[in-house]
Amino acid sequence: MRPFPNAHYYVGALIVMTFAAFWPTYFSTFTKASFAHHFHGMTATAWMVLLMVQNWTIHHRHRRAHIFAGWASLGLVALFAAGGFLTMQVMTSDTSPFMEMYGFRLVSVDLLATLFFGSSFALALRHRRDQHRHARYMLTTILILPVPVVARFIMNYIPGFLINGPEDLPNFGRSVELSILLSVAFIGVLIIRDIINKKPAVPFTYGLIISLLAYSGYFSWGTTETWQNIALSYGNLSPWAASMIGFVLGAAAGVIGWYAGKRPSRRRNMSQSSPELTPAE
Repeated sequence: MRPFPNAHYYVGALIVMTFAAFWPTYFSTFTKASFAHHFHGMTATAWMVLLMVQNWTIHHRHRRAHIFAGWASLGLVALFAAGGFLTMQVMTSDTSPFMEMYGFRLVSVDLLATLFFGSSFALALRHRRDQHRHARYMLTTILILPVPVVARFIMNYIPGFLINGPEDLPNFGRSVELSILLSVAFIGVLIIRDIINKKPAVPFTYGLIISLLAYSGYFSWGTTETWQNIALSYGNLSPWAASMIGFVLGAAAGVIGWYAGKRPSRRRNMSQSSPELTPAE
């Protein structure tokens, strides 16, 4: 039996929650948002939709659609990373009270999260012939995404966390901290579940480690003057330069993962025409 037969429903629920969480601050003011936020939002949503399609098609034996989505993932991972790096550039050029209070810390998380997203995708390609490891590494690519979604949902809808003015900005931090705690606990449950069921526990353990490393910036070094100076220097880059850095890194993750997953014989002789599995199968 293939792993996670219902994962597409859970990812779909995350998409629905994303629209609810970002409605007050993004979707309801859609025309006022920057191109960077539009691009980042579209690529992140497209990635979640791709995971849904991949999971649904492989469990319902629609192999051609699964193959097409697999090849599409190679391009989308580069666009996702480009959107992430572009958004970080826009954030570091912001001078609002929110940026002073949380911006540099969030940029530190976004930087590591985007890099780890690429590494998880590369590992998924590396293990594309092992359905259990491959599926887990693909799901690991979105393990950090629920944190901003849950944090926004909490601060927009949960009494005691609502933000009605600048004086309530500390509630944002409380929302983020609670969502991080919930995320870490959820990943821990996934690891324990795999151990109990004697499935590969390394992928989700890797997801937990990279999540904790990303969150370390929010709680520690993201507040230092050294990091703030680095972030401000990055903010001085042009939007195109920032986007290209992310695009190149994302594309590199796809290429590295693809070639790492080739059979030894294929690495030695690229002229062979034996069939292979798709990039994100």
